Amino acid sequence: MLKVFTSSLAKAPVGLSSSRGLIGRSLSSLAQDPEMAAFQARAREVEAWWAQDRWEGTVREYSAEDVARLQGTARPSYLANGQAKKAYGLLSGLFKDSKATATFGALDPVQVVQMAKYLPTVYVSGWQSSSTCSTSNEPGPDLADYPMDTVPNKVDQLFKAQLFHDRKQLAHRLAKMTPQERKAQPPVDFLPPIIADADTGHGGTTAVMKLTKMFVEAGAAGVHFEDQKPGTKKCGHMGGKVLVPTREHVGRLQAARLQCDILGTDTLVVARTDAQAATLLDSNADAGDQWHILGTANPALPSLTSYAQAKTGSGSGEAAALTSEWLARAELCTLSGAVVKALKEASHDEHATRFAADSKFLCHAGVAALAEERLPLGSPGRKALEAWSADKARTREGWYRTEAGVEACIQRALAYAPHADVIWMETAEPCLADAKRFAEGVHAVYPGQMLCYNLSPSFNWDTTGMDDLGLEKFIGELGKLGFCWQFITLAGFHLDALACDTFAKDFAQRGMRAYVAGIQREERKRGVETLTHQQWSGASLVDAQLATLDKSSSTLAMGAGVTEAQFEERRAA
Repeated sequence: MLKVFTSSLAKAPVGLSSSRGLIGRSLSSLAQDPEMAAFQARAREVEAWWAQDRWEGTVREYSAEDVARLQGTARPSYLANGQAKKAYGLLSGLFKDSKATATFGALDPVQVVQMAKYLPTVYVSGWQSSSTCSTSNEPGPDLADYPMDTVPNKVDQLFKAQLFHDRKQLAHRLAKMTPQERKAQPPVDFLPPIIADADTGHGGTTAVMKLTKMFVEAGAAGVHFEDQKPGTKKCGHMGGKVLVPTREHVGRLQAARLQCDILGTDTLVVARTDAQAATLLDSNADAGDQWHILGTANPALPSLTSYAQAKTGSGSGEAAALTSEWLARAELCTLSGAVVKALKEASHDEHATRFAADSKFLCHAGVAALAEERLPLGSPGRKALEAWSADKARTREGWYRTEAGVEACIQRALAYAPHADVIWMETAEPCLADAKRFAEGVHAVYPGQMLCYNLSPSFNWDTTGMDDLGLEKFIGELGKLGFCWQFITLAGFHLDALACDTFAKDFAQRGMRAYVAGIQREERKRGVETLTHQQWSGASLVDAQLATLDKSSSTLAMGAGVTEAQFEERRAA
């Protein structure tokens, strides 16, 4: 019941459709058609599920009957569904209280287990997976060109580690601890929900659905999809990003939701937009994107590609210089901006101000209609309208140029909100002012929309102007704005590199003293469970399994001769 809408765009979830003639069938006809009766029962179950508060405000462009028809007769249950419910309950509660939880990208089973003591969620990063665990075993930067099962495979590994350590803990507590000890020492929740990176979906609608299914089967509580174009996708903090039309990304979100509905899971769907920094757009087909497409009103200027072909030789540096030269002459602006500029140059300032306010978010046809309504034929504004061309500014690949920024993110977020549980604006720097502007823009229409924030290590945090106290408070300040879930995407990667580099250097210089002083003693002092790594790895759990089958087994791993007894002896001494 979290998401509340104040927009005419909102509509109730689509339910059972009596127009299809299925609901009104008589009991006698259903008795003669048990297959149809079973199908209708499943459809009613889906509709009852969608009536839960969890789905208030969620828009589906299909019916419960559509979902039931695609579910088949065998309906498996998924542990990921319980994790999704857990994640939604946590985040929605924090959102209502204007608070936040933060986590980081887990790199391996050691990290996912150790962080469970302190952090209630886990992030799984496509960047980290691309660089460290591609299923092709070929590392590379975050271009989403790794096999599409890479991140689901990492989720599967981490979720299995969570489940294993949960079993290990319960077995130990029941076998080794008294009721008083268990009461005094509550168990660790080794099952923080995992939310994972689905990049752009690795293809079209069917790829999005297959990928979503893989994530659910692997144990993910949630997945996020970004609105970049597959094939040109870049890390959010790289250049060269190309957006897909807004409605295409809405289609991805709908496809992911449909797949989860078919599977019967409450999986969190997170929508990310890269529109703050991305300056290229795949197509102008979506009228909702046209308001920030850039073009030139210079009638004497040829298209960029023609200009470059006429002047360029063979060097890429020359091509780049010619592009810069063309852009300087083009004075890029939106269609609305071209009309406003012409009105201002003609000293029609009042008309310019009104036109700018009324045309800012209009599509090209809307701008033209407004100009025709308000401006006489042959006026400077009408001439600019006729001269303006977005096609002239297209790149050699055919991409349109756009005006990037927070406003573009807000407009996309408003389109994604009915289809997403959480929305993420990828940012170029950690800026509370931008975050506030984005949150206010979204919440003006969807006041119950949960937001999330990337506390990226791609930022140089020491150049943000925040002192140590400001850094410490940053997460809480974002929480007040509705960013209830936050994450350092690549912290697992960075802490792994720092720890390894630090130890390797020390080990090369001081030998075993480096290990004992820098790792083993620190594990003991800080109570890090890996000090006794056989216990940590679950040897006692396996022994319990063996002893269940053969109580007199002579091959128990933690029996006589295990060297970890040395740690117990030292503790006793």
